[in-house]
Amino acid sequence: MKIKYDHMKTIRTISLLIALLLAGGCGPMINILEVDVRQPASRPMNIMGREMAVFTPLYDSITLSDSVLMNRYAQSLADGLALQARLPKGAVPLFIHHTGSESLGTLDQPDYAHRLALETETDLLFMVDSVTIGGFLVNDNAYLLAPIQAVVRVYDAELVRFTRYIPIRDTAAWDIGDQADKETITIPRSAFIDLQRAAVYMGEQTARSFMDQWETQDRVVFVFDKLKWNRAYDHALAFEWDKAMEIWLELLKSNNTKEVACAAFNVALACEMQGNFALAEKWLDLSQKTLDMAETRYYRDMLQERKK
Repeated sequence: MKIKYDHMKTIRTISLLIALLLAGGCGPMINILEVDVRQPASRPMNIMGREMAVFTPLYDSITLSDSVLMNRYAQSLADGLALQARLPKGAVPLFIHHTGSESLGTLDQPDYAHRLALETETDLLFMVDSVTIGGFLVNDNAYLLAPIQAVVRVYDAELVRFTRYIPIRDTAAWDIGDQADKETITIPRSAFIDLQRAAVYMGEQTARSFMDQWETQDRVVFVFDKLKWNRAYDHALAFEWDKAMEIWLELLKSNNTKEVACAAFNVALACEMQGNFALAEKWLDLSQKTLDMAETRYYRDMLQERKK
């Protein structure tokens, strides 16, 4: 999974001057850089420039969904789509389509969705079919759990077909403490409001899943109190990763095991910042083989997680 680092949002230097005592003696200064990381969309979809709308059904004498939660979810989804598409709030309307005597199977047909698209002059329809709450249960950690499920189908009027079927699952939880051991458990007074908040959150997250998102993360840069190390760090602060790497590569020639391990670690960081994950892992290998540091193990785990 490729992550693009377009720029550094904030630089936060923590003067920890940690005496890591990795092999005795003074350790390097650990500087923490905050970087903005582009996270690829989990459900990539082109929503920019599209005429979108969200639809919820109104069934005749049939209870298939919690109407309050469905409304909260659908409105949150509509607002979230507008936000992700850089439109004003309210630009993505929410419609209720009355199914009347239509059989439920009809709702799954493209012809029915296409009629809705023509009537509302939209070309990308998000049809929220249901939002339901599962049975309450208590887990081993004394939490009362309530599974929440939703189903959304996406119809593209330009392609004249449904392009996505999206099942969504989440769980609301309450700490009930000593009540967990009782035969009868009282549902918290805040449960109804909490479930509505959960539905709003799920709607926001559904909208976010269609577009790349930015996430602020911390990165470690090792610096020793020496001229070349400080110069390399200055280049890193200025986003000049090639110049910083050039100095760190030179510092690999040191006879100091600790400095070599830290320089290799910094080179790995520079590779990551330039989008080269495979090369970053190779430099982390060298750093860890030279000197096993907790920061290296953590960084390796993080890079592997990003590649999934």
